[in-house]
Amino acid sequence: MRKDLQLYGKIQARRKALGLSQEELAQRMGVSRQSVTKWETGLSAPDLDRLVELADTLGVSLDYLLREQTELPDAAAESSESAPSESAGEEKPVPAAPASMSAAARHIVLAAGILVFLIGAGGLLTMWIYSELFPVQLVDGRGGVHTGLWGYVLARDVKALFWAALAAVGAGPVLIACGLRRGRA
Repeated sequence: MRKDLQLYGKIQARRKALGLSQEELAQRMGVSRQSVTKWETGLSAPDLDRLVELADTLGVSLDYLLREQTELPDAAAESSESAPSESAGEEKPVPAAPASMSAAARHIVLAAGILVFLIGAGGLLTMWIYSELFPVQLVDGRGGVHTGLWGYVLARDVKALFWAALAAVGAGPVLIACGLRRGRA
């Protein structure tokens, strides 16, 4: 794309990349074909609500439509490659809303979540194994008896390590959920 391509050119280029006619885009947007023609020729521009809906329908971000960019973002480029051709005669599905973060970022967050969870679970498992191999019976100042994993943690004074491992086990699934979530841009 040319660097100076304005909103109207981006709308038209993206519509064509998806294999949509002006009529099909107008139908999906709930507007007249003339409105789409005016948007693509620069005679008018969609209002803010329509602009958000247009970005979702075209599978691009508002940034892409409104800012000067030279190429499509990753998610938009992927959806244009997978768009069915017009000659197929099949009804084209509405593209999914762009993700709030790129696919690469989602994969990194997902991998980090899995790694953090595994490190935390490994730490807890290791402490539990040691508590079974080297059992302790710790009596505190109030007469309470601590055995098992918690007794081992108290006796070896590894509370910070225990809580860090437990926090990692809790944070891992949160990161995994963030990596899997596909929000709207």
